[in-house]
Amino acid sequence: MFCADLLSKPPRKRTSGSEPQAWFQERPGSCRSLVGAGYCSAARDRRRPRGAGLRAPIQSVDFTCLDRGNCGYREFKVAWAAHTLAHEAFHLRGLEDEGVTECYALQNTAFVAERLGVAAEQAEKLQTWLFVKGYPNEPMEYHSSGCYDGGPLDLRPEQTEFP
Repeated sequence: MFCADLLSKPPRKRTSGSEPQAWFQERPGSCRSLVGAGYCSAARDRRRPRGAGLRAPIQSVDFTCLDRGNCGYREFKVAWAAHTLAHEAFHLRGLEDEGVTECYALQNTAFVAERLGVAAEQAEKLQTWLFVKGYPNEPMEYHSSGCYDGGPLDLRPEQTEFP
């Protein structure tokens, strides 16, 4: 299952429009049009999920730092917000196991980043960077023993790159 499959099917209640940004219903203090706008307007919501604080459009972040090897916390935080969207999309499809969900999301972060406006090549590098720098630091419940190249959770076993 890929993020494209998840984002191609709207939730039960849907706002008008056929684009993904219409699928995120506006609620007071919630993230609005996250996919379309590339930012989260939930600054006032003290209960927002960890990692959901994307405040600037993702395409305004210079991810060429990945090529130079000098990305900082700002870039990581924005990249992690795109990853969080991928992660939560799998929960919306019914996956409950955090380790499985996280493994699938790590393999689909590039797709989400591209949909948010990051160039394809940079999105792929961003996905790898998050896997290398972020995944090892996550709580154990977000890890799965099957999350590796060729493993049972590898969504693209025919490819040699992982995630």
